[in-house]
Amino acid sequence: MTANALVEQFRNNGFAVARRHVDPDLLSALEHEARELISRFADGYRSDDFWCYEGPGRPLPILYRIHNLEKQGMPRIRELFSGGVLEGLASRFLGRLGRSTVCAMVVKTNGGAGVPWHRDRADVPQGTALNLSVYLDPSDASNGCFEAVPGSHRLLDDADVELARQRGPRVLVSANPGDVLIHDVRLVHGSGDNTGGVERRSIITEFAVVASGGSA
Repeated sequence: MTANALVEQFRNNGFAVARRHVDPDLLSALEHEARELISRFADGYRSDDFWCYEGPGRPLPILYRIHNLEKQGMPRIRELFSGGVLEGLASRFLGRLGRSTVCAMVVKTNGGAGVPWHRDRADVPQGTALNLSVYLDPSDASNGCFEAVPGSHRLLDDADVELARQRGPRVLVSANPGDVLIHDVRLVHGSGDNTGGVERRSIITEFAVVASGGSA
């Protein structure tokens, strides 16, 4: 699919996937650094940036999100934004210069719970803030891939998320390592449980338009 077609798809549906967008060498380095961070948690490291929950019958807490990746000893993360491979992509979909605001990693291990349906934000106009998710692992229905209601980014700020989910249509969005999922922060979305046993990790960076006179 051409770049223009992807942008048009994003504007219509509120999401799109740029296939094989991340260079294999960078992807390999990011995967290595992600594995190191997860191992750190498994070895007992805890901080406010490492989010976890207690799982029934699980002896150890289940890690599901790591915030502030740029501060966690992942030097290659800088290559995704601040002039990197994601900044240009984000600016193309925003239609103007975008700056990174949040960077985190989602971890969904075997048996990991899904993410309840939600909107990341509804306090910004449509098309002015988006999330880019770089996939480190294959993602499909078996391990809780991204699900969304196309066009729901156009709903009013106070729209009922559960009602939007019920009305649908709900679309499963599969991805492979190196793919980048782009979605408007206003989009109604969620994900299912990981029942397939394959770990699903993705690095998420939010980009927002740069105000007049601002800098990236």
